[in-house]
Amino acid sequence: MSKKTLDEKTIDQISSKLAHLLADTFVLYVKTLNFHWNMVGPHFYMFHKLLQEQYEEMAEACDDLAERIRQLDKKAPGSMGEFLQLSCLTESPAILDQTAMIQELEAVHEEMVEHCHGLIQLADTSLDQGTSDLVVERIRFHSKQAWLLRSHLGSKN
Repeated sequence: MSKKTLDEKTIDQISSKLAHLLADTFVLYVKTLNFHWNMVGPHFYMFHKLLQEQYEEMAEACDDLAERIRQLDKKAPGSMGEFLQLSCLTESPAILDQTAMIQELEAVHEEMVEHCHGLIQLADTSLDQGTSDLVVERIRFHSKQAWLLRSHLGSKN
């Protein structure tokens, strides 16, 4: 997609939704990192490794999302204040047990999938395949992580 194929209003809409997705991804990254550091329980090592894989992937995703915003010639948010203002995710209580952490992460990954669907609909309608491709990858990642976490919990969703 060449930036010239999109009108300025569409670019503003797409970059705004990308900024929200970037903020949500960053907040989830921090939440996952917090749980990685502070989790205790019978499956500590397994979750410690899983959450490390998740936050490392999300760090790369933040870079990809910010670069996509810049490709559209818009400023990417980059401060904690901007991320917290743009994100619809909230911080977690300081102390949660292992099961509560996993339940919260599973729910947030599901929420991320839903947010991505709105962005991909706009990108597809606008014929912005670059953004669509990036968001499809985010859907794949968050769907898989929700499934992994849900499977541990024994949920049948």
